[in-house]
Amino acid sequence: MRKFILQTIIIFTFLSCSTTKTVEGNKVDSQNEKFITYDYADKIDSEKLEFIKKNYNWNSQKILILNYSQPISSCHFDNNKITSDGKKWWKNFYSKINTEDCLNIKVLANGERIKNKLDNIYYFDDKDDFLLTNFFGRKKSCFGVLVINNEGYYIQYNGHYSERQVSKYIENLKK
Repeated sequence: MRKFILQTIIIFTFLSCSTTKTVEGNKVDSQNEKFITYDYADKIDSEKLEFIKKNYNWNSQKILILNYSQPISSCHFDNNKITSDGKKWWKNFYSKINTEDCLNIKVLANGERIKNKLDNIYYFDDKDDFLLTNFFGRKKSCFGVLVINNEGYYIQYNGHYSERQVSKYIENLKK
């Protein structure tokens, strides 16, 4: 009898244990029936949209892809650097994505530390910590991406993201 109870407990314990990940938003990709994960999706007001357009030189493109390096205090390494290897890596990452009619920039939370490397064309400091306060402070990680269209609708993910994720965000926001 003891053996039966012990086996039942072990089986019950084994079946009840699972690994799960909670994400605030999931969307099903009907073509592949795979989930596209994101942390936040919403629309910002016109004042915030104008702030972003003005401070990140976003003019005529339909989509802004904003690659964000979180503050050093949120990351286990110094992710607020601009190196030639990093530039090459980002170029390769985005070579696999259709970025037609998109402005693709990188914003560093602690960009003031490397002001001389910021060109304010592709590399920017987080002006007045606006992005950290309004988007990236909600979930700590080393990196994040914010894809936003010119109407103010956005999709955001904090953490390491894939080409497939960014491509789907662009596709959804161009509709």
